[in-house]
Amino acid sequence: MSNLLRSDFYRLFKSKSFYICMAVEAFLFILGIVVLYLMQNSDPTMVITDPSSGIDYGMSAVFGSDLIMLIGIVIGIFVTAEFSHGTMKNVVSKGYSKIYIYLSKLITMIAASYIFIAVVILVGTISATIVTGNLGDFSGEYVGWMFKTLGIEMLLYASVTSLFLMLSMVVKNLGGVIAINIIYALMAERLIFTLLQYAVKSKIKFTEFSLLNNISFYAADTATGSDYLRSAIVGLVVLAVTTVLGIWAFTKSDIK
Repeated sequence: MSNLLRSDFYRLFKSKSFYICMAVEAFLFILGIVVLYLMQNSDPTMVITDPSSGIDYGMSAVFGSDLIMLIGIVIGIFVTAEFSHGTMKNVVSKGYSKIYIYLSKLITMIAASYIFIAVVILVGTISATIVTGNLGDFSGEYVGWMFKTLGIEMLLYASVTSLFLMLSMVVKNLGGVIAINIIYALMAERLIFTLLQYAVKSKIKFTEFSLLNNISFYAADTATGSDYLRSAIVGLVVLAVTTVLGIWAFTKSDIK
């Protein structure tokens, strides 16, 4: 397992797509805060209070679908390259357990997602602090909210990463995987859960159990203890189910 992890992390840090997608997200994030305040300066009557500080803007990175979409693209490229270049066949032929191979990919991709998020939060915080002149409030209450929110978001991002990995391992085709991951990140999951809720006339709040809705939910800063519990359950269930299904599909598949 340790050899598999070393190999996967080596490939990750040599991957151009990882750095390119991270740079694109960071650039778009910087551009967003600059445009926001250029608009305010061009029209003094315009009042922009959100984000009001660097840390607020940095934290807002984790709530956006563009970040999820780019992570999905990175995972799709990383995984499908092994099938198209024959690397996966070579690894399997060496006698490594397919379960360990899958788990190594999962750990590597979750780590990649966390690095991605950390860099974007840092870049967003620095750029917004420069623009607004305000780093933010680091009172005990705010720090408590920040760590609780980041904690639950990390679990939810591990779950969405696991989902993207499962899809990549099943589809194996780069174009197909990227298309599916982008559609999922932008609208598919939310649309399905909304239609389910509409079908039962909102008697069951299906949208509350949408993984992407839970990720974006904490942007409103109105979460209660029950919200954190619900998100934790959603995250753990999705992580467990997608991992089990992904391993099952991978062990049953022919590696060519």
